[in-house]
Amino acid sequence: MPFARSFSGALAAYCGRSPDITMNQIQRSFAKLRGKPCWGVTRGFGTFLTLEFGEPTHVVREPRPPSPSGSRAVNRLLARRTITVRGRWHLWIHCCEWIVRARDRVVGDWTTNRRIDRAARELNGQKLLGVTTNSRGARTRFLFDLGAELETKPYDRRSEQWSLYEPTGRVLTFRADGMYQYAPGDRSPAESRWRKLQRANSDWSRRR
Repeated sequence: MPFARSFSGALAAYCGRSPDITMNQIQRSFAKLRGKPCWGVTRGFGTFLTLEFGEPTHVVREPRPPSPSGSRAVNRLLARRTITVRGRWHLWIHCCEWIVRARDRVVGDWTTNRRIDRAARELNGQKLLGVTTNSRGARTRFLFDLGAELETKPYDRRSEQWSLYEPTGRVLTFRADGMYQYAPGDRSPAESRWRKLQRANSDWSRRR
């Protein structure tokens, strides 16, 4: 299926949902980001990718006590005060395979630093239009206004694929088994309940 057709179909499904469909938590969280440009799209550790949304804010991490099990390098970092600039919403793509498409071709993906950087440049500045999820295959597609599409899929059965950090302090996390968690960010994942996604939020899951 040509990219233009798949993109427009998924977007139409997202924007034209029947009013009797109850929004799931993923839809509710990302509805607040619709129309907002992403910025500061950056390659993180390994294959990670981060996207910022909303007004920039300074995040200060104060020095921490040394870790008994940590190396000297780790404890030196813990002893420092770090300041980073983040958006009010912070999207972290982490333990998954991911790919970015635009103009009917693959722009970049998770496999090498060069391809990650290319994908980041493509996404930077584009406005988020919608997010589609498939609980059965645990895939997610993020659709953007200038034609870019970021798709994530599991590389194992349990890893956390992506997390959305909200201004409220809560974090929405989607896992490789199709379960999600919506909980305060200062709480350990083990302390919060994982829930089954209610349903796919577009026809994309049935087309793939």
